[in-house]
Formats: sequence, structure tokens, C-alpha cells
Amino acid sequence: RNTATASAASQRRATATTKPKATPKATKTTTTKRAATTSTTNNNNIPARGKPQDALATHHPDVKVPEKLENKSKEEQILRCTDRLKGYPLAVDTLYKALSALKKEPYNAKFRKVDQTSAGYKKALEAVPGAESLLLAVNFTKKNRALVLEYYNIDKALLYLGVSALEGARQSSEYKQAKLMIEFTKQLKAIQLQSNESEQEAVKRAAFMAKCPSEPEGGRGALMQVKMGDETFKRRFDSDDVLEDVIHWIGGHGSVIPERLLQREWCLIDLNRTPRTPIDCKGHSKKTLQYVGCWPSGMLELCPSPEQWRVDGTKMDVQVGSSRGLGSAHSSTM
Repeated sequence: RNTATASAASQRRATATTKPKATPKATKTTTTKRAATTSTTNNNNIPARGKPQDALATHHPDVKVPEKLENKSKEEQILRCTDRLKGYPLAVDTLYKALSALKKEPYNAKFRKVDQTSAGYKKALEAVPGAESLLLAVNFTKKNRALVLEYYNIDKALLYLGVSALEGARQSSEYKQAKLMIEFTKQLKAIQLQSNESEQEAVKRAAFMAKCPSEPEGGRGALMQVKMGDETFKRRFDSDDVLEDVIHWIGGHGSVIPERLLQREWCLIDLNRTPRTPIDCKGHSKKTLQYVGCWPSGMLELCPSPEQWRVDGTKMDVQVGSSRGLGSAHSSTM
């Protein structure tokens, strides 16, 4: 009897130990099923990684990715590249001269190679967007550190289109304004150097500085920054100081500048307004800095006046951006 009892107890313990082992199998099976379900869901609803075009087609079926420029027609490449070059007069002039010579003598080997290591290329074309792409569009190819047009790749129609497109770029307002800016920067540098060479110029500048109000101390007032060519000058003014005070301060850096501002040969641009529109220095000379939008700070740029502003600024059809600064006048009055 004792032996039978011990045997029955052993069987119960074995059964109790065996039952829990079935649970992990069920869990494993359930987990596998869930994983399979998740995998199926991912495959059905979310495209595989590494296929952005498929993802775009799935989530945004009406959106199309534009073609790369190099995959478009040669004609479109030429027009797009020349459009990007408009703001770089030196690059436009250099390419126009090079392609014009090539159009006249397409089989002259001297005109069919551009050395990218030369000083001329680095100065005029190296960092200019669209310059190299334009040469590639008229069938130049890259060879080491040079661009070469093989005689069997010469296409006179592409050369003609390139020259015509560059002629159009030279007539654009962007090209003309950038050209003016280059000449303006040269003049400005010459003016800034005059005080070191002319005692009379130094006296005139000192007279303009004497007309300026005293500068607020301890960080008070409005910080005015004026960009003139490659330099930026800073000074503080009180909120009730007027625009004429700023013009006098600018005259302290070049005695001819105030007169050119009043004659609209040059102009001041408020960099905190969009689009870039000249400030009427003569009409607003007695207005406070707060009125013209230069409080609690102002950022101006001295630059050559657009042609329309020089002739009659009142007829400029420009929608100036929203007023800036505390208590400034509405943009329509500027």
C-alpha cells in the first residue's frame, strides 16, 4: 500500500510539472501568428524601405517628382542655366565671349577647351551656379580638370541657342542691377580710401560727424547697422533721432554719399522689409527712426538706385511688406 501511494504521488508531481510546459508552445505559436500578421500588414500598407518613389505613389498619388535637369532636353538645360546666371555679370560676359568665339570658329581647338585650373576660370566661373552646366549642355565633356568639346560633338544649333540665351540674360534687370553693384562697390572703396589721401575730405567727414547727435550710453537706444559694400558700420541712436541724423553719420564715412542719396543716384534699402524697396531719404529726412521702422533696431544697405527710382520713385509699382518696428508708419507711406 505504501508503495502504491508513493507511485500515485510521483505521477501527480510529474503531471503538475508537465502541464505548464504546454503554455510556452501556445505563446510561441501566438507570437508567431502575430508576427506574421504584422509582417503582412506592413507588406500590404507600407512600402519597403529604399523605394521612395513607391512610397510617394502610395501616399501622394497626384504628386510627381520633377526630372533632373540633366535628363531634360539640351534646349531646356541651356535656358535654365542662363536664367540662373543672370545675377553674375562676370560669368555671363565670360561665357558669352567664349561661346561667341566658338560659334564663329567651331573647329578651332583653342576655343574648344576650358582649363578649370586657370586663374580666369576660378575668378569668373568656378563657384557660379549654372556655369559648368551650361558648357556641358552645349556638349562639352569633363576630362580631368578641363572641359573639352570634341569636334564630333559640335552642334551649331546648340551654340547658337547658348549665345542667344546669354544675350537675353545681359538684357535682364537682374544682370543690369548686379553690374551696377559691381561698379558701385569699386566707387565706394575709392571713396572710403580718400580720407587717407585728402585732408579736405577728412575735414568734410568731420563736419558731417559733428552734426550727429550724441550716441546713447549703456546699450540704450536703437542699434543701426548700415552695410556699405563689403563693410558694415554700427552705431546707436535714440528713437526720436531722425533719418537725417543717420545720413549725416553715413556722410562721416564718405562726404559725397549724402548728396548722392538725395539725388537718388544711390539709395538706402531697409533689409527688414520685403521686397527690397528704396527709402525716400529726402521725403523722410525729418521723420524719426521709430516712424521709418528702425526701432528698436534697424538694418540698412547702401546701394545704387534702380533705374525707375532714379527717374521717378513715386511711380514704382511695388507692394512693400508689412511694417516693422514699434510704432512705425504703415508701409504704404514709405
